[in-house]
Amino acid sequence: MDKNITKSVFKEYLKPTEMKVISKIIDQMKVDKYVKKLDSLTFTKLFIYAQLKQLSSLKEISFKVRHKKKLQKELGLKSISKSQLSRKLSDLSPEIFQVILQHLIQQIHQEFGVGKGK
Repeated sequence: MDKNITKSVFKEYLKPTEMKVISKIIDQMKVDKYVKKLDSLTFTKLFIYAQLKQLSSLKEISFKVRHKKKLQKELGLKSISKSQLSRKLSDLSPEIFQVILQHLIQQIHQEFGVGKGK
């Protein structure tokens, strides 16, 4: 994927309004009750970035966080280990991503209509 396209798609996915809604969903599901460093919203942002950049491993994701200043600023993280990513991934229920996906699909249907959102 082209660098500029990735950057604009990443910004588009991370619209402040959508992040607020996703944050509310996370709060309602109480998945970050005792979390200190890597909350679910930051994790979601990071994995959207990883998907867009086609990063294939947790080690690669960890490396990007340590070496990309803009990504660090966006996430509010200076570094994250692959073991922390692995633990967070295993701790999160897939249900949270299902709820977020359903919300995003609903937004697409409202904006573009049901026919175009399929």
